[in-house]
Amino acid sequence: MFGYLRKLIFGAKTPQAKPLNLYQYKFIRYKEDRNEKYPLDLSRVRVPQMDGLVSVVLPVYNGGDILADSIESVLCQTYENLELIIINDGSKDNTLEIAEKYAKKDIRVRVLTQENRKIPRTLSRGFNEAKGEFLTWTSADNVMDKDFIEKMVADIKAKPGAGMIWANMRLINAKGKKLTKHGWFEFPFGSGNVIFPNNAFELNTYANNTIGAAFMYRASAKEILGCYSSYKHTLEDYDYWMRMNSILELKHTDFTEPVYSYRWHDGSLTAKDKELGITKNRYKLMALDDFRRDFYMMPLMWYITATEGRAHEAEEFRKIAEEAGHIIVAKEDFQNLYFGGSCSSLCHISFGGREAEVTLPEDAVKICVNAENEGFDIYAATRMNGAKILEDGAKVYGFADIKTMFSYLDAKAKNDILYGLEGRIEEGDEPRKKLSVIICTHKMTDTLIPCLEAVCNQNVLPEDFELVFVSNSFKDMELKEAVQELKAKYSQLDINYITAPMKGLSFARNAGLWAAKGAYVIYFDDDAIARPDVAAETIKAFENDPELGVVGGEVRVTVPDEAKALVNERTIGLWSDLRIEGSEFRYARDYGEFPYGANFAARRDSLRRIGGFRTGYGRVGNNFAGGEETLVCFMMEIIHQKVGLNPNSVVEHRIAADRFTLEHIEKTAYSGIMTQYRLRRDLYAPADWNDNNVLERAQRAEKLAGTVPEGSADYVLYTATAKAFREVYANRQADYRYLTENKTS
Repeated sequence: MFGYLRKLIFGAKTPQAKPLNLYQYKFIRYKEDRNEKYPLDLSRVRVPQMDGLVSVVLPVYNGGDILADSIESVLCQTYENLELIIINDGSKDNTLEIAEKYAKKDIRVRVLTQENRKIPRTLSRGFNEAKGEFLTWTSADNVMDKDFIEKMVADIKAKPGAGMIWANMRLINAKGKKLTKHGWFEFPFGSGNVIFPNNAFELNTYANNTIGAAFMYRASAKEILGCYSSYKHTLEDYDYWMRMNSILELKHTDFTEPVYSYRWHDGSLTAKDKELGITKNRYKLMALDDFRRDFYMMPLMWYITATEGRAHEAEEFRKIAEEAGHIIVAKEDFQNLYFGGSCSSLCHISFGGREAEVTLPEDAVKICVNAENEGFDIYAATRMNGAKILEDGAKVYGFADIKTMFSYLDAKAKNDILYGLEGRIEEGDEPRKKLSVIICTHKMTDTLIPCLEAVCNQNVLPEDFELVFVSNSFKDMELKEAVQELKAKYSQLDINYITAPMKGLSFARNAGLWAAKGAYVIYFDDDAIARPDVAAETIKAFENDPELGVVGGEVRVTVPDEAKALVNERTIGLWSDLRIEGSEFRYARDYGEFPYGANFAARRDSLRRIGGFRTGYGRVGNNFAGGEETLVCFMMEIIHQKVGLNPNSVVEHRIAADRFTLEHIEKTAYSGIMTQYRLRRDLYAPADWNDNNVLERAQRAEKLAGTVPEGSADYVLYTATAKAFREVYANRQADYRYLTENKTS
């Protein structure tokens, strides 16, 4: 286990080795899963580039007083095969004059000028212009050591699979003198050096940028990530490196001596906070990246077309995609797919340029392999030497094999899709309704129609809400027909039918979220009958408090007569029965009161900001895992939103009689505890369990099991509980062993 990362841990040089921490452990587990599912060796990828050339981008705004030193430090490098792209970002001083003077003296210098666009867009323009195999950027403030590029190139060449490397640096003051005792990874103390951790395991999971300004990455890595995010001004590098770290290898250099001088105009960390992005809006970035890592592990939908001569390549790609859990969509499926306003996560890949023959969603990613047809987003070739630039400027990527091509295209397509979602999160879209009621199901049941009827008969104005029906079984025409009949009966209401081809409740809920037009969204189970005032109560709660992110209502389970022997005050919660103390709206006092289940509402834009429900949690098929609503509540607190409880919002949960079984008790009790362990291990819930109380809970449950009849509901509950806590204890011991046996810094 974790073999891929052991080399990174033990092969690095550190000032002081120490055990891994939980933040690093969380990222290592993710990275191992990602690399197992999507192995990607960049040495088997070729993009259009000038081999050996290093492209240095230098964005500058009103930097005339210090620009010359920075330019000189680049042009005086011992490594001479470089280009310097200076972008004058709307400066009003003599910046342009200085830059053009150097361009006239040295053909390696190119100067671009533009109206002020801020750093993210300026960097993106510079790297789109870059021709080099290796890329970096610097600023007018900073100075490279003469052998900076030479050392960086040698190091990244020695790591052919790495997407990016970073090095240590030193701090200097406004006059260029060494700045000491600054407290930012300074080692040894008083040296002025910034000696970063030797790995990036913590970069994505703990809000602290540990990379700095001395770095270099490959053109093939840049092509996956695309642009710097225009929504991350002051955090653009941090955000870019987090994405790099999530899908590629990001490694510290083998050498440890500082090779770059970072100018700190004031010795105070607080004074540099905005420039470094150390604290401002970090919580939003961490929430977004948590969502991105979940998305990077999700399957995509692939619609594959091929010319006759390329059919064998298409078939190989299809097998690889299916083995990774992705969904292959056939031509005839499109008549049943309705994406609405949701993120489709659909890719059309055309081998040999075969046309789609169907109408694709607007946000579909279109990929052309071994052809040069117009109108595609990405071009690829199934041979390394196929990399080139087309007449219209589009780039063709070459691959040594189709497995590498699949992993590369998966990463690039997901980055493109995520950037579109980020735009929707940051720019927002004006709600057209007050409330969206979202019902997700994968089959027709006896309670589905009463559930939908109850929504349609809510006592709010028809124009104030909509019903979004999400089919998690898009080939089931009975579901579609039921919604069509409902639309005919309630023609005054806005009722929308969409499909979510990825199996699982969280996938379906997220599809509804991105399609929702309401300012608030509420999720009912397909067997929950809402009282007529639930919609009004939900709207009122959110309108009364703009900081309210989630509100849960009561869920009252209706127990069939034949099941009453199984249901008591200890077991009823296993069927999502949720009662709220008191008679007035209030806020959850702690995570033990977080709402869940069949009556769960959220502020739409807040839920989008955290990326919705995590697809790694929640029920899929016949598994009994949950926790996705609890995780949402924890994430809401991270973005400074409140969690509320409303006892006046009530649904009746009419669960099918065949779900009242001993098996349901056993699996739900066991899965609930294992989910609680996962929430803590994944650092969503507080780390408030210890070995002693875990063992005590197991022993208490075992003791209670001995006091009730064997085979009774309570006996099954207690034995499942004991089994789960025993397993939690064993898992915790394995976690500790890994953390202590593997040391890093």
